[in-house]
Amino acid sequence: MLSRIGLKTIHRSLRQIMVFSCTLVILAIGCSKQPASNQASEKVTPSANANQNEQPSGTPVFAQSNIKGDIERISLAISMAKDSAKLNKWQDAASRLRGARSEIDTALGRKPRLQEEFEALKVAIDRTIPLVENGAKEADAKLSELQTRIGAIKTNTY
Repeated sequence: MLSRIGLKTIHRSLRQIMVFSCTLVILAIGCSKQPASNQASEKVTPSANANQNEQPSGTPVFAQSNIKGDIERISLAISMAKDSAKLNKWQDAASRLRGARSEIDTALGRKPRLQEEFEALKVAIDRTIPLVENGAKEADAKLSELQTRIGAIKTNTY
């Protein structure tokens, strides 16, 4: 059986080893070299031309006019609605949700493979808008549910 002093010594040694290991990991991550953006090699493959709706890589995803851009705009609108609700700006939150519903209509016009999920999200938004407009207690939970739904769509799309 180890004595109390022996346990303290072992504990101190293990702590020093952990601190040293963490320091090494942080240094290794910090010292890894990323290629400069102007030196990045871009390979053109046959699959690169397969989707003509792809926007240039310099365009932010939310500004692209494709399904990924639609999903990002929907996600952003839901997030902004939740932020507005936290600030008790209920009408602004409802307006953001209407914008998200409009983006869903745009996405549905593209005939996505996750059409059922988009339809379910649209129905959930329609149910959430009256709660948000009235400042109901359940509004925050419903907004979190909307974020979860669009997160699942995003995961299944990318």
